[in-house]
Amino acid sequence: MSISRYIDRNRVLFLRNKSKRGALSELCGVMAKHIRGVGKNAILSAVLEREELLTTKIAPGIAIPHARIPGMEKTLIAVGKSAGGVTYDAKDDSKVRLIFLIVGDDNTHLRALSEVAGLFQDPAFLERALKTSSKRDFYDLLTGASAKEPRIRTVKISKAVSEQALQLANLINAAAVIVHDPPDSIKKRLLATAGDPRLVFASSAKPGEQENGGQDGLQLTVPFRGLNRASHIEISLLLALSKGLVKKGEKVISVFGMSSASTLDTIAVTDIDKEFKMFFSMPLDGSHGNTEQPVFIRALQLATELAAEGREGKAAGALFVLGDYKNVSQHCHQMVINPFKGYDEHERNIIDPGLAETIKEFARIDGAFIIRGNGVIASAGTYLRIDQPVKNLPSGLGARHAAAAGITATTTALSVAVSESTRKVSLFKSGERIMEV
Repeated sequence: MSISRYIDRNRVLFLRNKSKRGALSELCGVMAKHIRGVGKNAILSAVLEREELLTTKIAPGIAIPHARIPGMEKTLIAVGKSAGGVTYDAKDDSKVRLIFLIVGDDNTHLRALSEVAGLFQDPAFLERALKTSSKRDFYDLLTGASAKEPRIRTVKISKAVSEQALQLANLINAAAVIVHDPPDSIKKRLLATAGDPRLVFASSAKPGEQENGGQDGLQLTVPFRGLNRASHIEISLLLALSKGLVKKGEKVISVFGMSSASTLDTIAVTDIDKEFKMFFSMPLDGSHGNTEQPVFIRALQLATELAAEGREGKAAGALFVLGDYKNVSQHCHQMVINPFKGYDEHERNIIDPGLAETIKEFARIDGAFIIRGNGVIASAGTYLRIDQPVKNLPSGLGARHAAAAGITATTTALSVAVSESTRKVSLFKSGERIMEV
């Protein structure tokens, strides 16, 4: 929010007077230069008359004196900053450092008051205003100009990085460029260069947009929250592979930035064969009773959310075993009464978004979720009996990860484990941890 429509540089000043009347007189003096037919004394008189009714000191260090002047065509604001503070209220020893003088007509007067008060909804605004050392910086802060420069730099950086990514893609014969949460202006510029390499726009927004087509290019929704940039890239590539947006044998360039910012500032090159060789043995086509793609993606999403958010403010671990139910069930033993027993299959499918909170709540129970390849949750709180120990398990992993590795070594199932201590998500296949995010 800014008040740029009400002020100009000539009505922003550093106050010399330390008294309330003296400071208001300074502000009324600059204000009178911009109001035709109304002198300084008339404005000061109207302001002081209003002050006698009720002080306009609204918060520590801030005052908003104001008055209505008949015949004014619009509302004007003059702003004064005092280095040592102004003694504003005889009943209050604290000093006022910022004074916003508002003079105007009946139509816009209250709106201006509201917009000035709105500036201080940002707790950091007063601190930034008091730190300004020049009138120019003070004016830029009030009008929002100081925020425009970073936005301009953001677009310039994003433009330069995205253009470099396209040049690099052509240089190394990359098949695709995945751009993560690009600003609209950058997205339009990239679409104008449609051709090779193909462009994929990855969005961390909620699902709902059409993927893999449309006038806006190839779309990839990454329905995971709380990811750092490295994990976001890795999962995005995994999802892109599962959806056929990138393929075996290709090089892919990812363009991204911090999740909390809108600047594209990083380029990463991925050789799919080298970094995702285990992916191509993962059973994600639904054949032979194995895990279907949406089931795998949903389990990974829930695991990632549990890792990032925990449960009721506390870290939470979890284990999801996916697919090959006939063989997995031979290694299962219930530690508690199965909370999913007796429900129709359509009421206990992991893909159902309405089950998310239920699953997260049951994650606090020791044991694993056993999930069929079609997404039906067979049980929760399930103990896994593994007959032979897992070899080559990375050091530092506990019983949950040993069970996750063991069940995939004994069966063709996949498993997704959430570490309670490290809040990381591990994916196991064929007894090995093939990914950690």
